[in-house]
Amino acid sequence: MMAESGGRLRRLGLGASRQHLPLAGSAAGAVVLAVLVAGGFDPLEKPAADVAPLVVGEAVDLGPFTVTVERMRVVDELPGVSEGDDDTRVLALVATVTATGTTTEYGAMLSESVALDGVPGVPAEVLPGDTADPDEPVPAGDVYVMADGTRLDAVQPGLEYEVAMVWEQDARAAVPSEARLVLVGRTLRQSSIDRSQEWLDPLPVVAGDIDVTAPSAEPSEPAEEDS
Repeated sequence: MMAESGGRLRRLGLGASRQHLPLAGSAAGAVVLAVLVAGGFDPLEKPAADVAPLVVGEAVDLGPFTVTVERMRVVDELPGVSEGDDDTRVLALVATVTATGTTTEYGAMLSESVALDGVPGVPAEVLPGDTADPDEPVPAGDVYVMADGTRLDAVQPGLEYEVAMVWEQDARAAVPSEARLVLVGRTLRQSSIDRSQEWLDPLPVVAGDIDVTAPSAEPSEPAEEDS
């Protein structure tokens, strides 16, 4: 059980809730939803042979974005996120991101495109009435621009962003030495609802472990000399 103050990124001045990986808004999506209710399908399931291994520093085409994973570490605080405390710590993934198309993409879709899998103390955020599986990969809570610390709400075409994707971990769990990342891709296709072109059908395309750098040890005070 998470501490009452933990388990959720504490956004300063922001009340938006996490969006879960969406199913396609189509007639086919309705069929998938019916199967989901019956417990026979997971939207993140994909044969292992179709999921490429993660390579740090290598660009991955996720459809709407190209993401290059750089490094991951534990931090005490980040702009827009309150300082770490006795109950929680922040895991931050640094990556380079570009939008692949000619239109602006939502930052929420980017945060849902990178997830942590099986990291103790980082459960899925379950809201009242939600049926999310607490054991499924957990999308990043938010994405911040490294250059100025602002939250990345929109990814503009033609620009490259160095970002920090963040998760909150229960401080009672051990600091991980490595974490398993899942990168989720989407397909651009016509929506059956309004016939517009949308990025749909989220599926994992890359997965693998990345080293996690722990916080530097606090310098110890010099021992007092005997008089």
